Amino acid sequence: MKIRHPVLSLLLPSLLAVVPIRAQTSPIPPAGPAAAEAPRELVIVVVESIERHESRFDTFNRIDRVFTDTIKKKKWPVKVTVDRFAGNLPAHDLELRIFYKGLYEETPGDLTFHAWVTFEDHGAKHDFGMIKYRSYPRAAQPREDALDDVVRGAALATLAKLEPLLFPDKGGTGG
Repeated sequence: MKIRHPVLSLLLPSLLAVVPIRAQTSPIPPAGPAAAEAPRELVIVVVESIERHESRFDTFNRIDRVFTDTIKKKKWPVKVTVDRFAGNLPAHDLELRIFYKGLYEETPGDLTFHAWVTFEDHGAKHDFGMIKYRSYPRAAQPREDALDDVVRGAALATLAKLEPLLFPDKGGTGG
C-alpha cells in the first residue's frame, strides 16, 4: 500500500499500534459445563399507555424495579432485562410481556393491579391471562409504598405462573 500524504504515513503506524486488533483481544467463549451454566436472559417487555398519571413515579420504572427485585430475591439463574414496548423490538428467546392496564380502586379502600401477561419461550407462547392483585393499603401508608406493594403482589402472582415454565426439570423451583 502506497501512502501519498506525509502526515498519514507518520500517523498510520502509531494508530495501528494503539488500536487493538479484535481477534487478539476478544475472549474465548467458554465451552463445556461453564457454557451450560451461563444464565439465560429473561426479557420483560412492558406495554403501557403513555397518558397515565397515577403516581409521581413512572409506572414503567416501578414495574422494572419491583419485578427485577422480586426475581433477584427468588435467586433465579436468569439475567433480567426490562424494555418498554416499542416498534421493531428484536425477538427474544425468553420474553415476558406485560400489557399494563392500570391500578384501580375496585372497592373503597383497595388498590388493584391489572395487566394481561403473556410469556414466549423460544417461539412457544403461553397466555397467563389477566393478572389482578388486590392490596389494602394501611391508613397512613405512603402512596409510593402502597403502589410498590401492589406491584410486588402482581409480580409474585406472575412469577408463580412463570416458574414451572422456566424450570420444569427442577419441579418448578429455580435455584
